[in-house]
Amino acid sequence: MKHTLIAASIFAGLSGQALAATYQLTELPRHEGAVHSIVSDANENGQIIGAATRLFNLPIDVSYIDFDKDGTAIKAAYDEEKRRYELIDETITFTLEDVKNGAASTNADANNFMLGFLSRQSNSAEYQKLTDRIALTVSPTFADEQVLFDVQSSELNSLTRSVGNNLTAISDDGVIVGWGSAPFSKTEFTPKDENEAKTFFVRDWSYRGIVINTAGEKFTLEPAFTEHGGASIATDIQRLETGGYAVVGYASVGITTQRQEGYDDRCKGEDRPLQACVWLEERRVANLDGLPSFYDLRAYQWTLDDNFAVVSAKELGVGAVRNENEDNTIYSAAMAINNSNIAAGYSITRFDDDINARVVPGYFKEGQFSEIEERDAWYKTGKAVDINNSNVVVGYRASVSRNSIVDAVGFYYDINADKFADIPTYFTGSETVINDINDAGYVVGQGEIEKNGNNQRREGFIYKLGDESIVNINSLLPCKDASGATFPYTIAEAVKITESNKIYAIAVKTVERRDRLGVVEKNSKGEIEYESATLPVLLTPTNGEVEQCAAPEVETYERQSGSFSVFALITLPLVWLRRRKLKIA
Repeated sequence: MKHTLIAASIFAGLSGQALAATYQLTELPRHEGAVHSIVSDANENGQIIGAATRLFNLPIDVSYIDFDKDGTAIKAAYDEEKRRYELIDETITFTLEDVKNGAASTNADANNFMLGFLSRQSNSAEYQKLTDRIALTVSPTFADEQVLFDVQSSELNSLTRSVGNNLTAISDDGVIVGWGSAPFSKTEFTPKDENEAKTFFVRDWSYRGIVINTAGEKFTLEPAFTEHGGASIATDIQRLETGGYAVVGYASVGITTQRQEGYDDRCKGEDRPLQACVWLEERRVANLDGLPSFYDLRAYQWTLDDNFAVVSAKELGVGAVRNENEDNTIYSAAMAINNSNIAAGYSITRFDDDINARVVPGYFKEGQFSEIEERDAWYKTGKAVDINNSNVVVGYRASVSRNSIVDAVGFYYDINADKFADIPTYFTGSETVINDINDAGYVVGQGEIEKNGNNQRREGFIYKLGDESIVNINSLLPCKDASGATFPYTIAEAVKITESNKIYAIAVKTVERRDRLGVVEKNSKGEIEYESATLPVLLTPTNGEVEQCAAPEVETYERQSGSFSVFALITLPLVWLRRRKLKIA
């Protein structure tokens, strides 16, 4: 955790009761160039970081695509799209010739078609790569893009929009950490025994941690192992009393013999560039987190001086060590660090003497990983996602079924008292996301309030350690009228709670629907259409009384899959991290 001050609780009688305080909601700025905005962290001074997704006007490059040759993927995709229009008695608004001539930048239907086409080609290095997510810094009046590793493309006349962008934590003095990927560039390569060059999209490395100081200067956190590119991410930052900063995350430290031999067999630079082959190898062996398990990854800590130079870098520990006859990929990751230099996170460990591919929650102290609550089955998993300055760790435990996380339940563990307890849920079987804990012992997150097939409604909660139940934050807000116009917000997820018990959250609100070019959409009668969008909000505690509300119509908040879904920002790269995040399948 980043916080050093313990604030007196402003709540009364939480245990077994509804909170005696209510909250005042302040809508924070959304990014104007996207539908959805979220908050990922905030500090005690109200400085906020986040992300936006479903961007308008993503740049489409068609210059390398052969639109004239029969039997190509683009022609098959267009024929399928045309049939789809015919089935709903509509006429398609563009031709392939229009797309070839740049219609994707002027026709929203053509733009949407190309985004879908590129998404379906995401496993091929021969097509443009796009990421529908940007990082944000949020002020009281504006949500501004924070560029990490992207670069301007003269061909696209914009940023490449091909990189991952994840801001994960901000220190109380405003220093930001996060991680992103290298931009893809277009290159020509002639495969062995062929006469014509092909176009490939390649990049230099998969992920790198980044530090951004208050002047906007950027500092890359290099991994220990950089062969084939390597990988690192930064998840949390702590200002040190002696000066400088401690940053935690993970870094690549090596590669197993099996992975290296697979690379040597398949990556000879004959049928594709080596960089494209590395990218494919990383995708081939992505783990349950959606992260590349091509490398051995270790929970890592970088210590920076006040000029942001790395003065030391070290592994924090791992839950299993390979024997001579084992070649399993092993990884661990740190998710948060407190002022006692204890980090919360997770690691692969052994089960029944074998290295198990499922990670377990734990903490890192003095170079050792300690597992929290030994698991009783090989398919059990979990992560510790935060730790406060009282050495209380929070996270989740779950099971793995068909490569998906199921039955996720939150927990807390007091290291000093060696006390473990599950965090209550909205109802039996409700899956829970834990996001943050402050030093006073208040926890925030998100839980399912209803299970209905694949459309599971989730809402934010607050919980005090030791209490018998969690409290739905929406019950502490003003009532909605039947139309939702009086108070149009539903708190879908509580992300951050400060030491003064302010909560930064993600709300759902109805807004005008916009197409992929940012134009307001209308129906056949000329009436404006609407949709649900996410936006960041600040919840400030007040001394009001809880209102008794009639059950309202609640907008849904879903974690969807797909490269250009509403919450691609949460599932990228994974999926994995928008600080301290569990993907519920």
